[in-house]
Amino acid sequence: ANLQRDKNEFEEAEKSYQEALEIRRKLAAVNPQTYLPTVATTLNNLAILQRDKNEFEEAEKSYQEALEIIRKLVAVNPQTYLPTVATTLNNLAILQRDKNEFEEAEKSYQEALEIIRKLAAVNPQTYLTDVATTLNNLANLQRDKNEFEEAEKSYHEALEIRRKLAAVNPQTYLTDVATTLNNLANLQRDKNEFEEAEKSYHEALEIRRKLAHDHPRVYSIDYADTALNLSFFYTYSSVNMDKAIIYSKEAIKWYYPFVDMVPHAKKYYQHAEQILEHWKSKS
Repeated sequence: ANLQRDKNEFEEAEKSYQEALEIRRKLAAVNPQTYLPTVATTLNNLAILQRDKNEFEEAEKSYQEALEIIRKLVAVNPQTYLPTVATTLNNLAILQRDKNEFEEAEKSYQEALEIIRKLAAVNPQTYLTDVATTLNNLANLQRDKNEFEEAEKSYHEALEIRRKLAAVNPQTYLTDVATTLNNLANLQRDKNEFEEAEKSYHEALEIRRKLAHDHPRVYSIDYADTALNLSFFYTYSSVNMDKAIIYSKEAIKWYYPFVDMVPHAKKYYQHAEQILEHWKSKS
């Protein structure tokens, strides 16, 4: 199911998760100590899929059930299960942000960050990447709340960690560098720091272009997202018609194979078309 989700085969993924969940619930009913953690894992993965499908209420139920299970396991074995609490809180916070439940999201992020910082202090090799992920996500929320200074600090700390990780293992962590650069560029644009935003967007675009060419099913939508961001940037911020048209066409090209399968791709494909229409009306 995880593979099917990564390939944007959402219906097949849901069937696989539900079958796995049914099996694991039956096993946990007989042997909870062994199998309850696997129930929580599948619930967490199913919730991520449900969020990707914009099924927010179902996703929240799945996250909350997973979190309830894992908190009970932590009471018995914190060393093993605290990381899973942090991961689930982080995922729940993303959903809460999507639902505009900003205060709840911030509480979830801050609790996750507190846990992960403690784990990373003891075992940085394993948990630094999770610190960076939570900081990046917290910064997205802070930007939504117009807390620009706090957001910039969070993005820069996340970016510093991710650059160090990518220097050692680029295959795994370059995509994370691109994600934070893209997000930082959005913030810099909001702050009218257009030169800095342009640099950040283009660095993110180059990383994502290479990833999309090598692994199109996995990274095409990410690449299209940054191309679309640049088309908006050249339409409304640092106005340049030619560049805006180039990047909107690039976004359309890379979203197109996924518009019938992935709601995100369909939504932003339409935004890219709107940019083209905007410039056609101007000319």
